[in-house]
Amino acid sequence: MKSVTVYKHDGSEAGKVELPDDIFGIEPSMAALHQVIKAYLANQRQGNASTKTRSEVNVTKSKPFRQKGTGRARAGSANSPLWPGGGTAFGPKPRSYTEKVNKKVRRLGLKSAYSLKAKGDEIVIVEDFELTAPKTKTVADMFKVLGIAGKRVMFIVPGVDAILLKSSRNIMNCLTEAAGNANAYDVTNADVLLMTRSSVDKVKECFQHEKH
Repeated sequence: MKSVTVYKHDGSEAGKVELPDDIFGIEPSMAALHQVIKAYLANQRQGNASTKTRSEVNVTKSKPFRQKGTGRARAGSANSPLWPGGGTAFGPKPRSYTEKVNKKVRRLGLKSAYSLKAKGDEIVIVEDFELTAPKTKTVADMFKVLGIAGKRVMFIVPGVDAILLKSSRNIMNCLTEAAGNANAYDVTNADVLLMTRSSVDKVKECFQHEKH
């Protein structure tokens, strides 16, 4: 198991924590990671782009000019895609971009993302703490002493914490997410994974729960 130092909020060390090899120490599957991230990004698309065909544009249906004698190319209607204001040929229509990913592949992709972060020493663990009221300065100061201020940080917490979310959402490039909602894209996109002791246990619990 990979051993990671646990820090207090003032930056001092508070011991070690072991990251389980079956989650943070596997051989990353780049194929699974690519498939999971590609599907995640595709599923974010609304798919509501729409253009009008020649039958939908609001133009006169009359023949623009007589067939012969004008010297121009013959034209039967003003809604042709060749004409300004005409319909669009082969334009986009509302559609679903949803991609489904097998559960095992999704799990493997997330494990691969975690393992890449662990391999690159991009995981920082802090002691559990609780805020009584929203205070952005408290979280920002913690980022400074941990040396992660200014980086893209994914702050993984054990569960949904409204106070902590309010305290961190104004920090640039900081994403606070519950351990059960973490996905491979956000993990990979972050420069640093910031986790509490309880978050590590919660991640293990999430993977154990999915097995059953």
